[in-house]
Amino acid sequence: MNHESVQSSSPSFNGVPPAPPIDELAFGLLMNRTLGGSASRRPSDKSANDVQVDMVLGQAQNLAKMNDQYVETYVVRGTKELYALLGAIYSYALQINESPLRDHILQRMRERLEEDHEIKTQVNTPWMTTVLRFILPTDRQTAYSYSKVLQVAHDENLTALELPNYIKERGGIGKITLTKDEAEAAKSVKEHKEAKADMLRKILLANAKSAETIVEVDNKFVINTVAEGKKEGSFEFAICVNPGGNERRVVRFIRVNESVEAQLLSLVAEASLSDDLAGTQEKLDVLREKLGITSGWGMKPGDKGYQPGGLPAINGAVQPEVMLNAPQSTTVGGVTIHQPA
Repeated sequence: MNHESVQSSSPSFNGVPPAPPIDELAFGLLMNRTLGGSASRRPSDKSANDVQVDMVLGQAQNLAKMNDQYVETYVVRGTKELYALLGAIYSYALQINESPLRDHILQRMRERLEEDHEIKTQVNTPWMTTVLRFILPTDRQTAYSYSKVLQVAHDENLTALELPNYIKERGGIGKITLTKDEAEAAKSVKEHKEAKADMLRKILLANAKSAETIVEVDNKFVINTVAEGKKEGSFEFAICVNPGGNERRVVRFIRVNESVEAQLLSLVAEASLSDDLAGTQEKLDVLREKLGITSGWGMKPGDKGYQPGGLPAINGAVQPEVMLNAPQSTTVGGVTIHQPA
């Protein structure tokens, strides 16, 4: 007897025919058992597991709402209050700075800081920093950050009422202090380069006094690049060709304005001078003394050995040579310089 005949011969129950047998190995049913599904399941139905997952995800949404409330209550409002506080501190600092008793107030602040908190500040400490240290003596870093923000506001000529919105538009306290640090670093580098260029100028002028290479040049060989309204620089620059060896053939001389001259001197100074400007100044003092320079030739009041009295202006055709000491000869950057005996 086959399986089909058995099924067909199976009696009905109350007139209802029996359900067909289930193939336990049917792929769809097998996957339903594996994944917990059902053949009668609708796409809109959710299992108990789905409900649990939704509950977990719903908790995350609730936490997100709590975070939004916290940010609004403590961060956003707190930030507004902080900016308003900085406005009040800034107003207080401005009152001190504009007071006829400014120096006395700052001095008393420094004394109180040392007496009450053992904090020593110098007379040359920026006045804004002193005020903030006095207000926040136990939080040095915060006082330092606030003072930088308020100093920027002072430099920008802001009022206390304008400060809160200014901080917000600039991206906050951290962004302003970072920008100020970068600006101060750039300013320091710029000032150092300018000091090196000025030092080179003094060295060149000192060497021009006793330069041996003196030439007379017809004006047709001098190219004037100084535009009308621009101030002429102290030096003229030569265009030379090196056909080989130590020989230099001068083709033209160029007259430039102060701005172009400053750029050229800065370039040469970076390549030839040490960053130790104090040590270079000492060598320059020795060179000036050996050359008998007491005024003129780049020397200014306040320089070592300066004595009032005029000297003739240097010849524009003289080509200055770089030399810090004054031996009979020296080599700087591959160029041999001879000094008069």
